[in-house]
Amino acid sequence: MAGLRTLLAAGLGLLLGVCCLLAPGAVVRVHTVGRRPHDRRGGYGADGDPPGRWLLLVRAVGVGLVLAGGYFGYVAVG
Repeated sequence: MAGLRTLLAAGLGLLLGVCCLLAPGAVVRVHTVGRRPHDRRGGYGADGDPPGRWLLLVRAVGVGLVLAGGYFGYVAVG
């Protein structure tokens, strides 16, 4: 049973890591919903782009998650 749980953890880590790598802007928007200032000028529904440092941080976390998921998958299978 521990092998199945480890494989599920590996799959979740890989899935979250790929999401962080492919769509870091979406991850930042979901994480900061309702927390960013709303007094900006612009059209209805227009959000400012997330800062570049945040995107870089999300990508770094994504790389870490992919590496951890690969490690857990290797441990479960090998």
